[in-house]
Amino acid sequence: MRFRPPSALNRSLSLRLLLFAGVTIALAMGVAWLALGLLFERHSERQLQAELERQGIALVAALDLDMHARPVLTRRLTDPRFDRPGSGLYWRASAPAGELRSRSLWDGTLPPPPSRAVAAGWTAFAARGPFEDRVLVVARTVRLDGTGPAMLVEIAADRRPVAAARADFGAESGLFLLLLWMVLALAAWVQVRLGLRPLRAVESELGAMSGAIDARLSDMQHPREIEPLTRAINDFADRRTDDIARARKRARDLAHALKTPITALRMQIEGLDEARRAPMAQSLSMLAGAVEGELARTGEGAQGETAARALVERILAVVSRTPDGAELDFRNMLPADLILPMREDAAIEALGALIDNAARHAATLVVIATESGQGNGCRILICDDGPGIAEALRPAALGRGVRLDERGARHGLGLAIAQDFVTASGGTLALDTAPQGGLCVRLAWNDKG
Repeated sequence: MRFRPPSALNRSLSLRLLLFAGVTIALAMGVAWLALGLLFERHSERQLQAELERQGIALVAALDLDMHARPVLTRRLTDPRFDRPGSGLYWRASAPAGELRSRSLWDGTLPPPPSRAVAAGWTAFAARGPFEDRVLVVARTVRLDGTGPAMLVEIAADRRPVAAARADFGAESGLFLLLLWMVLALAAWVQVRLGLRPLRAVESELGAMSGAIDARLSDMQHPREIEPLTRAINDFADRRTDDIARARKRARDLAHALKTPITALRMQIEGLDEARRAPMAQSLSMLAGAVEGELARTGEGAQGETAARALVERILAVVSRTPDGAELDFRNMLPADLILPMREDAAIEALGALIDNAARHAATLVVIATESGQGNGCRILICDDGPGIAEALRPAALGRGVRLDERGARHGLGLAIAQDFVTASGGTLALDTAPQGGLCVRLAWNDKG
């Protein structure tokens, strides 16, 4: 298979359409230019033929035969070109007893017409001229009286004026067609832009699909020509949703299956001596943290709405009974009408991890409050009066499995898991210094309305 490097033409549908339109319009303009030139030339020749026939009729009216049956001119023709040698307009009258020619013909000659061409009426034909490359000749056989001899009358004119007129017409029509091509190319550009606009609408809807797993393209809002594309995208999205659901179920089942063996191993490790128990307990805690993190990430999504104050009260009721939270002062300062833009189970996981982390490091106080004066949306602060985290270490503290202290058997996944849930719900999590001197976790969601 031959490799074809990518190019702007291969990658841009707009450029392809514009190039195709420009080339086809140019070809059409070229054919039109040739056709117009040919039609103009034929029209000019018909006009010249008609003029020569009028001159021939006038010549026949001015001719007569003398006593020897030779043609004579009874009156002078009005066109002065007949009297100027080589003027490009000629006549000749030929009878059996002699011929008569215009002074303009001088010492030149006109070719005889085909015998079949002058059987009846005026006949036009092209021939080599007496002083020109090509002339147009009209000829006719006439009898001045009913019993007289037949006489051939020929009128010829130079074709160079016709060729010059066609050249001038070709130049002017070419300029006009060039301007017309530019106008049509601009119209094609507008047509391409308007024609591809539905694809940009599909692009914006695809952006919405990346943020919501159940979002689909609308079949009624797009032209029929791209319905196969929208159906294919929706079918792919349906298969993706099914695959994600199956993957989440498998991961959730695997994580739940691992929790029982991990618990059994933890109980067995507790019976070992201190020297062997510490490293094994730490490794087992890392494994348990990975399992819990996987359970958290296999949730169905974090979008939803939850009453924040009531949820925090439930979390505090549990954390205050733990060894770390029994001696602490917890202050829930959230307003009763504050709505947390997260599903309840996701909010429990996220806020539970953050409040538990604050309880483990606080000295005496943990405060959960809202932040005012920061625009629309929901903002929650979880602050403690513990040692805090140095600013240089805060990015690392949000990493999975990162522990900034060695107390207990914790696995260092609380902040990372909380950040996953907050980010999935459209919010942000940031670390700062609390007014009490410890760590302050800032949760923020902008108002989507």
